[in-house]
Amino acid sequence: MNEDRPVFTPMRPGPLRGVLIVAMAWSAALAAEKKAPPEWITDGPYVEQESFLIELPVRTLATKLFIEVEVGGVPRRFVFDTGSPSMLSAELAAELELEVIDQVEGRDSHGAIIRSDIVQMDLTLDGTTFRKVPVFVADFSSSRVAQCLMDGVLGSEVLPLCAWQIDLSESVLRCDTELERLDLKGAEMQRMSSFGYPHTPLLDVRFTDRARSMAMFDTGSSQYFTISPPDFEAVRASDGVDRSVAGYGSAGESLGGQAPVGTQVRSSLRSLSIGNIELRNLAASTRESPPSLIGASILEHYVVTLSQATESIYFRKYGDKPISRASFGFSPAFGQGVSVGLVWDDSPAAEAGMHAGQDLLSINGENVDSSCAGIEKVIETLHESETIDVSWDDGKATLTRRDLPE
Repeated sequence: MNEDRPVFTPMRPGPLRGVLIVAMAWSAALAAEKKAPPEWITDGPYVEQESFLIELPVRTLATKLFIEVEVGGVPRRFVFDTGSPSMLSAELAAELELEVIDQVEGRDSHGAIIRSDIVQMDLTLDGTTFRKVPVFVADFSSSRVAQCLMDGVLGSEVLPLCAWQIDLSESVLRCDTELERLDLKGAEMQRMSSFGYPHTPLLDVRFTDRARSMAMFDTGSSQYFTISPPDFEAVRASDGVDRSVAGYGSAGESLGGQAPVGTQVRSSLRSLSIGNIELRNLAASTRESPPSLIGASILEHYVVTLSQATESIYFRKYGDKPISRASFGFSPAFGQGVSVGLVWDDSPAAEAGMHAGQDLLSINGENVDSSCAGIEKVIETLHESETIDVSWDDGKATLTRRDLPE
């Protein structure tokens, strides 16, 4: 997955990360004050059957995982995101006349105050119904892409209900109450931790002998790895950073709005180990706050199975595609139109004269626009193409991917 393959945002953390931060901060505040959790956390979600197997077709757009979830008897388009609580668009919540049972407040990853209504609802997947799922009602109005492409998010609080297997080699998402029924042949098992609601999965990672940490497995993050400031400082202090490159533009959007334009940094890590899996010379962008993230790009190389019941995660390698970060060097942003959201230094885009804030006019000879069909076309083209012809308000160029940083 390249930085020019966005869904929801030019880069991380995206609107979903803002809700996650609010949820985790609110949950931590309850624990610190020794308050009992509300009933909507303790009485759901659950499934009435003791044993079940769900198999859902997965459609990927860039690295986002789209699945069909039945809501109110109607199939809806959801994103499967292990790094976010379950969410529903405010528009659909109003249409379904869902009762608000609580409201939580916190600050998103950019410091903006977010207030989120909580509802409980039944979600049906492949004929199996998850009952009383606590769902954040989210205003997608600040994200044109989210408005166009999804009705909601199936998030991390459903992970304890079964063992989940994400298999992009077969484009399928499985949920099985019996871990042994899933194909784990040849898979590497690692320890996985979860510290209560919203049950986001955390893994041990090692950068160097002197730099170790925990990272969230987050299928909502597009990259292989996104590193937090404390982890980055520890890695740099232990000589684990090979080289870095800067970029200029917005780090993305959250539910509180677009992040300010500024300097962004990505670095090549000499080594990153997830248990026994070692990745070398891996490019990682920095994020605003902990934890670091293992993102959805890893799913292009591994079938991943998560079992919170056994506190384990399994990685089964498939294919021989190299783990690398080829990029055109820019990210689009979607609003009233389509613009350049961010450009990395010394990249094909930078060398062609692109910079943040320019209006994108065409890609491969086709005019671009921020209609739903137009957004999906831009995302798909940037994801699939190795070379593109792109024009903007005061220039044009042919760009070919290459690895960044160099």
